[in-house]
Amino acid sequence: WTDDDATGALSGSNVDLTLLTIGSYNFTYTITDINGCTNSSTVLVTVEPAPESGTPESPAEFCLAEITTGQSFNLFDLLTGEDQTGNWNDDDATGALTGNTVALDALAEGTYNFTYNVAAIGTCDDIDVTVNIIINDTPAPVAATPQEFCDTATVSELLATGNSIQWYSEATGGSPLSGSTALVDSETYYATQIDAVTGCESSQRTEVIAIIYQSPNPGNPSALPIVECNDNNSIDLFTGLDGSQDSGGTWLDDDSTGALSGNILDATSLAAGQYQFTYYVTASAPCIDDSTTILVTIEEPLNAGSDNSLDICDDSGNIDLFPLLGGADTGGTWSPALASGTGEFDPLVDSEGTYTYTLVNACGVTSSEVVVTVTEAPNAGDDNAVTICVVDGITDLYPLLGDSAQLGGTWSPALTSNTGEFDPSIDSPGVYTYTVAAISPCSPDASAQITVSVEDSAAPIVNDPNPQFCLANDPVVADLDTSVTASGTLTWYEDASLSIVANATDALIDGEDYYVTQTNSSGCESSTSSSLVVSINDSPTPEQIDTDQELCINDDPTINDLTTNINYNSTTYSVVWYDSETSNSALSSSSLLVNMQTYYAVLVDLNTGCESSTRLPVTPDLTSCGELIIPDGFSPNGDGVNDTFNVDNLSILYPNFQLEIFNRNGNIVYKGDANTPRFNGKSNQSRTIGSGDLPVGVYFYIFNFNDGINKPKQGRLYLSR
Repeated sequence: WTDDDATGALSGSNVDLTLLTIGSYNFTYTITDINGCTNSSTVLVTVEPAPESGTPESPAEFCLAEITTGQSFNLFDLLTGEDQTGNWNDDDATGALTGNTVALDALAEGTYNFTYNVAAIGTCDDIDVTVNIIINDTPAPVAATPQEFCDTATVSELLATGNSIQWYSEATGGSPLSGSTALVDSETYYATQIDAVTGCESSQRTEVIAIIYQSPNPGNPSALPIVECNDNNSIDLFTGLDGSQDSGGTWLDDDSTGALSGNILDATSLAAGQYQFTYYVTASAPCIDDSTTILVTIEEPLNAGSDNSLDICDDSGNIDLFPLLGGADTGGTWSPALASGTGEFDPLVDSEGTYTYTLVNACGVTSSEVVVTVTEAPNAGDDNAVTICVVDGITDLYPLLGDSAQLGGTWSPALTSNTGEFDPSIDSPGVYTYTVAAISPCSPDASAQITVSVEDSAAPIVNDPNPQFCLANDPVVADLDTSVTASGTLTWYEDASLSIVANATDALIDGEDYYVTQTNSSGCESSTSSSLVVSINDSPTPEQIDTDQELCINDDPTINDLTTNINYNSTTYSVVWYDSETSNSALSSSSLLVNMQTYYAVLVDLNTGCESSTRLPVTPDLTSCGELIIPDGFSPNGDGVNDTFNVDNLSILYPNFQLEIFNRNGNIVYKGDANTPRFNGKSNQSRTIGSGDLPVGVYFYIFNFNDGINKPKQGRLYLSR
């Protein structure tokens, strides 16, 4: 035997089929006789797949109560690795099987078998496999009906025997009720239980009817308790309840007063005090009896005492008005209210007048009055000391006593003014006593002392009675301080009467008189002043000899060139130049000028040293250079000398110029303006002749001034290296 397909499964005449995959294989049997003749035949072995009915899974379990109408199940979900070419058999003849689908809502509680058969292929055997569907149910719980409750009962109080009881308001469907749901009288409730093993809820529910009885309501105490006078013989206790109570109850006399008849209380025999009474209502089972207790307050007529009066001084301290009533009952109110909140009168705070004491209770209103008169105690104010400056003039001593001092007092010793006004030029320094007489019932008289000192400062010493200033320096009043000697703080005035203060920043006025005082460390300003007269000097503004002065930048003009154009007397003045209108740094006469930059000139008076307060602005035009001088050659050899074809200050003299340079063949090799690097022997026109060093030789230029005046200029130049 030979393995024609080299399967490796042939051993002798045996073929190991487990080594073959599905398909057809050839094996040849050959016989050779003694003469060497051979004969052979070939056998075809075909391997076909065995039918696969799959591996069954665990049974499918369902709770009967949870199966919905039309719910079905695919039996293939219970197999693994099956050929889905077989047929399903309803082993228990449930009638619920269609193809591979089982209608679960057609099954009752129980276990159901379904077998799957796959037909054999070729010589392979048929294979069957059986799966299970289990329908679980839990019996309904046991409960008595009806069940009776009081009106506060909830679902949690319903009773049923079973596991994990749940209550519903419907026979089928719906959601479980919360245990806190209040029960409704004559309502039917439905109970289920849940199996602890399967977790399935009962598909059938147990009915329970709830009967609800009403609890008795004795009401609640009224928000306004009963308060009555002991002259009332017909007090209705029901007014002590809020009105929500059931009728038919019984009132109980808790304190055994003997004054209660039904719901009517006779208070004429009762002493003042509180008494307790209970309203009791009987209940029907299973509810329990209930009651509410109220308090009744009995009062008797009050005593507000007798009218009285009080005359006091406002410094006598607090006085309690209550004892003045003569034996009045406590607990009343004073009107108007006193600052103390009680009956204590404070003469410094409370106003004099009539104060009424009032008592109010169930027996009525009673009152009495106290008339209070308050006399102001004498107040001369507080002792004080003052230093009066002579320059301050007359000073009233009365305000120095403080805000509390009373008017109408007398001063001792008497002042010249016969009032409290002190004149430092007449009255002597010393101690002055102010006295205010007391008025009964107040005593004694009050007095306070003012100790007076008098001071003055000397006027400042004038060092320079006619100080000189330059107008250009913007002199101000503060600059006058150096003209005097002082030991205190200076104050400058514009008038001899010292009524107009000159501020430190005020500009000084030529020929003006200024007056000065000084203030010492005690704050006293000198009563006399010193004076001086101010002189303000100025120099005239410079004038130019020629307002159209012509200069050429190529001549390196300097500040001195501007000075030579100023018309001035050199024996009286000198000329100074600045680079701005406010600069304080003078320019050197050798400083080079910048085209169209503005310079400012002043004349300096050689006698006073004052320069012009108004500067002359001069803006030189440095372009008056005549005909442009263009060089006729240059040597761009890198030696630092004449390396570019350059015209001095060209961009200043002709800022809009254009320069074109051509070789002898008429080709442009350079084109430039004020913003282009100067011609250095290299072409910047690469598109025309290429780039790199140009050869030595003659070149031609065209210079366009572009100033609207000069015509273009042509010429030749020589490039050497």
